[in-house]
Amino acid sequence: MATSKAKKTDQLSKLEKKFEQAKGIAFIRFIGPTVDDVQKVRRELREKGMSYTVIKKTLIALASKNIQKVEFSSRDLEGNVAAIVSANDEIEPASAIKKIKKDFFNKQTKTSKFDFAGAIFEGKFLDKEKTQVLANTPTKEESFAKIIATLRNGPQKIHATLLHGLKGITMACKEADKFCKN
Repeated sequence: MATSKAKKTDQLSKLEKKFEQAKGIAFIRFIGPTVDDVQKVRRELREKGMSYTVIKKTLIALASKNIQKVEFSSRDLEGNVAAIVSANDEIEPASAIKKIKKDFFNKQTKTSKFDFAGAIFEGKFLDKEKTQVLANTPTKEESFAKIIATLRNGPQKIHATLLHGLKGITMACKEADKFCKN
């Protein structure tokens, strides 16, 4: 069924608003998910402050071009595609696709109902391979947690090393002293 021009214009303006407010945008390819599958994905994304929008690829490319995010062709996105948008984090949409792909992976056929299609990151369009690399990048919160853990554990490890090192030197001196007396 063809979509009317008025409806396309409305969809385009809504998507442009989402893209304007977005920090992170990724595109997910879907192959045969059920309505329940899509509802589950939408619910999980909404809980994390993201949206999932199924819309024509030409409108996705046009919305990106209109708000000057990045220019790309609808042919750069393969298959049926939805846009995942996050207003909070640049990497979170790509990470979400990684999790979704894993959640809907079929071990028997070795395929998933969802896969990477691309992303917009730092003013550039990323193909699906580069989007997979982006998905493996730690989020801001994960990076902060690693820094805090390092700062927290660093002094403890230095203290333990010095303490054990001094004990070792003391024990070696005592043993040497015993050896010399004999």
